[in-house]
Amino acid sequence: MRRTLSTAALVVFAAVASMFLPGNNAPGPQPAPLLSVPGSQQVGEPHQPVPRPQTPIATRLRLTDLAGQVHNVPCRSTRLASVYVFLGLQCPISNGYVPELNRQADAFGRLGISFFGVVSDPHATPAEARDHQRQYPLIFPVLYDPTGSGRLQLQATHAPQVVVIECSGRVLYRGRIDDRFASLGRQRSNTRQHDLRDVLAALVSGRTVPFRSTTPIGCLLEALPSATRDAPITFTRDIAPIIYANCTECHRPGESAPFPLQSYRDTQRHAQQIRVVIQDEVMPPWKPAAGFGHFQNERRLSRRDRELLLQWVATGAAQGDPGNAPPLPEFPSGWQLGTPDLILELDGPFSVPANGPDIYRHFVLPSGLTENRLVSAMEFRPGDASVVHHALAYIDRSGTARELDAADPGQGYSRFGGPGFTPSGTLGGWGPGGLPRRLPDGMGRVIWKHSDVVLQIHYHPIGRATSDRSRIGLHFADRDARTLVSEIMVANVDLDIPAGAERHPHHASYTLPVDTCLLDTSPHMHVLGREIEAVAVIPNGPTMPLIRIPDWNFYWQDHYVYREPIWLAAGTTIELNSVFDNSSQNPLNPHQPPRRVRWGDDSTDEMAICYFQVTTRTMQDFLELVEHNQQYYEALMQRFQQRQPTGGPQR
Repeated sequence: MRRTLSTAALVVFAAVASMFLPGNNAPGPQPAPLLSVPGSQQVGEPHQPVPRPQTPIATRLRLTDLAGQVHNVPCRSTRLASVYVFLGLQCPISNGYVPELNRQADAFGRLGISFFGVVSDPHATPAEARDHQRQYPLIFPVLYDPTGSGRLQLQATHAPQVVVIECSGRVLYRGRIDDRFASLGRQRSNTRQHDLRDVLAALVSGRTVPFRSTTPIGCLLEALPSATRDAPITFTRDIAPIIYANCTECHRPGESAPFPLQSYRDTQRHAQQIRVVIQDEVMPPWKPAAGFGHFQNERRLSRRDRELLLQWVATGAAQGDPGNAPPLPEFPSGWQLGTPDLILELDGPFSVPANGPDIYRHFVLPSGLTENRLVSAMEFRPGDASVVHHALAYIDRSGTARELDAADPGQGYSRFGGPGFTPSGTLGGWGPGGLPRRLPDGMGRVIWKHSDVVLQIHYHPIGRATSDRSRIGLHFADRDARTLVSEIMVANVDLDIPAGAERHPHHASYTLPVDTCLLDTSPHMHVLGREIEAVAVIPNGPTMPLIRIPDWNFYWQDHYVYREPIWLAAGTTIELNSVFDNSSQNPLNPHQPPRRVRWGDDSTDEMAICYFQVTTRTMQDFLELVEHNQQYYEALMQRFQQRQPTGGPQR
């Protein structure tokens, strides 16, 4: 039986509902906020888990096209799916399909399907691939894959061969385009089975598409040379595609990395350092464990790419023929999602010294809004990206942030961990290499009229004095958007780490009162944190991995967007397990010798929290979830205050 909402919740309901009444943000009656999220992962109904069909999952990678544009594989989350067509430059069967591929790309491209050609020939130079594209013009980008990472990831064997992947990463189809060829040299007069077209038609119509495969007819893709081959691995042929697709986005002028990686000379002069950070898995900067949750824009190198990079350094970092180098990638400048609806910036430059400890500064940015709005995306633009390590945006309706700002003599105010108040909401964050993402259509996070946006910026001095004037751009959801998004937390303030404990375990849990959809997750610990893991324990069902970071690094925090939203049934318990290292062997331990550490906001305290951006099926469920998690938080704060009268855990 559904419990009755409290008076406080009804007040919140009235405030939120007013956003959708005539005369405010949108005309017409207020519908339920969410009935379904396209492409979402349904995990369990109340008391009865619903298993999904098992289909291959494609690990995300990045490839550069022949024009220098970097693409994520599978695809952008704003598209339904992507089709990857493996091409043979000298394969007559592959070339003969170009008109048919253009027809399908034109028809289905309008319906949310992206097409990409893939040239995965270790003997083909970029110039040869571009010449082929001029002779056999395709209306979609052609990815250059000389190292074979894309081929191995997508398990392609022939040209032509197509692989269809949902943007969640699920492979729907792998095989021939149609049955035009019965075998090599035997072409039918009439095509009877249109395999690719039928799969795409089913997908755009909303029908369930189970995984299937067919045997392609065409030219075998030539074997890839071994990373330990006798022939030299060269920058132009083997390494530049990896560096350009995975590193140059941050390693270029004006971005956060300390040096550029835009040429052979750039890469050669840092070859030994590249070897170290690849071996130690420091770069690319991606902390979640593989296979423990699937996220958008994962920054990982494939096993083959790692082997090629390490072998290239070990064998002398040869350049190769400069004429074989792929084009330098191009990246969009300015606002990545177009001109924002609202731009907020620091009221003046903030000075960052040449050296000293990292700086955590909070800046209060009045929104100036005279009506409540739903925000579909926040875009952060650092003023000086070389010193900005990460940024988080909170919403404050209480005025507390302004009081903290007024009490601090400098610009903004200093605070480690949380912002020093209980936020009315959050807008997301930014880290190096991060790209802004819109919420799914019809969704938005409430930003209240007359509220402040509090921007927490982590600055890292780099050896020269500079200044930063960062800004954020808010993109509003359409006025007919009705799906509200909020944030819940899982935590346990009963944290007590003995001095010298090398692996101190800690546990927290939260049980969902209603069916809940998880959109992203943001774990948080301080400098004693070593590991953190969240799982969902489904009622009468399986345990589902949500995120695991086996090597926590406070200085590389991020928020991780699921490839597809995850539905969890009411009664599901989110379990959060973490490990702390309070020993003298922990180089980041602020206490030498170690001392007892408990929960708190200061840099010498600790905490373990996991935040989730969420929505629900109905407004009633949404308000019940928000109130339930607020009560959970208040109970945590009460326990904390009983142990330590001042302060509280930061949401």
